[in-house]
Amino acid sequence: MTIRPILTYPQQQAALRKPSDPVARMSAEVEALIQDMKDSLASQPGAGLSAVQIGVHQRISLMCFGQDEGEIQPPLVVINPKITQVGPPAKGFDGCLSIPKLVTWDTLRPSWLVFTGRDEHWKTIRLKVEGIDARVVSHEIDHLDGKLFLDLLTPTSKLYLPQTDANGEEKLVEVTSMIGQTRYLK
Repeated sequence: MTIRPILTYPQQQAALRKPSDPVARMSAEVEALIQDMKDSLASQPGAGLSAVQIGVHQRISLMCFGQDEGEIQPPLVVINPKITQVGPPAKGFDGCLSIPKLVTWDTLRPSWLVFTGRDEHWKTIRLKVEGIDARVVSHEIDHLDGKLFLDLLTPTSKLYLPQTDANGEEKLVEVTSMIGQTRYLK
């Protein structure tokens, strides 16, 4: 079991923003990388992980589906993922293991999408996903292209960090558009 450190923004921004190369074929090295990615994701509270987040610039992502239903599935390995169809954009949640604790509900991502790729056995996959699952796919493919969810924010977007209030309760605090003020979300 090898848990690799997750690259973080802004310290390792250059590596996170480097686009990843396609995987040409399955190999022992790719299999070992996939296992390291599974071990690394299992150690984190995330719904996905791309190889770039552990410093490897190959087009491999892990995606955990089922969050809309409350039954999160084991990670699906997707090699060389590509979005082939998208539904209308919808605003929603984004957070990232490479940008610890910072979250937003203001990113526009497809409400549904169809994607293709290969699984860890090098079999072709084609899936249609909706809701949060579509957001996970879009987010992870963005990583492979060197993009972060911060790139999707607009001047009116709001970012939040968890903070403990005076009563010892953890609340999300808006960290944008509130200079000199603290506003708690319920």
